[in-house]
Amino acid sequence: MPLYGEHNVRNALAAIAVGHAVGLTADEMRRGLSDFRGVRRRLELRGVARGVSVYDDFAHHPTAIFETLKAVRASHPKQRVWGIFEPRSATSCRRVFQDDFARAFSESGADEVILASVFRASLPDDERLSVDDLVFAVSAAGVHARHVPTVPEIVRLVAAEARDGDIVVVMSNGGFDGIHEKLIAALAG
Repeated sequence: MPLYGEHNVRNALAAIAVGHAVGLTADEMRRGLSDFRGVRRRLELRGVARGVSVYDDFAHHPTAIFETLKAVRASHPKQRVWGIFEPRSATSCRRVFQDDFARAFSESGADEVILASVFRASLPDDERLSVDDLVFAVSAAGVHARHVPTVPEIVRLVAAEARDGDIVVVMSNGGFDGIHEKLIAALAG
C-alpha cells in the first residue's frame, strides 16, 4: 500500500476485514490496496521543487496533525520535516485544543513548525487559540517553532530556508490562500 502511517495500516486492516466478509479473495484485496493512491488532501504530494517535497493535508485537529507528521517522520527518518499549520476550522481557532496542539507538534517528530495566524481573528481573546503560547510550548519541548502570520511571509521564509530533501507538510481545512502553488513557485524560482 503506497500510503504512510499507522492510521492507514489500521484503515487497510478494516478494509481487509470488510473484503473478507463480502467474499473477496486475498489477491483481489492485495491488488485493491496496492492500487489505492489515497484521497485528495490527505498527505497529497502537490509538487517538488529544488528537491523540496510539498504536501497538502486536511489535518486541522491535534490527532490528525500528530498522526500525519508522525507518519512522515517514520517514512523519512533522515529528512527534515516541516509542519505548516493554519488554524482555520471552528474548533482549531479556539483555545479548547491549546494543550493538545502543543503536544501534537512537540511529539510528532517535526523539525520545523510554522504557525500562521488564527483565521477567525474576530473570536474574543479568551476563546481564541493563542499562537504565541503555542509557539512557546512547542519551542520549550525542543522543536523549532515560529509564528509567521501571513502566506507571503511563510512562502519567503520556507523558500529561503528549505533545502534539498526537506518535506513540507501544509495543514489546513481550507485553501490557505493558495500556499502550495506559491511555495512550489518560490522554491523553483
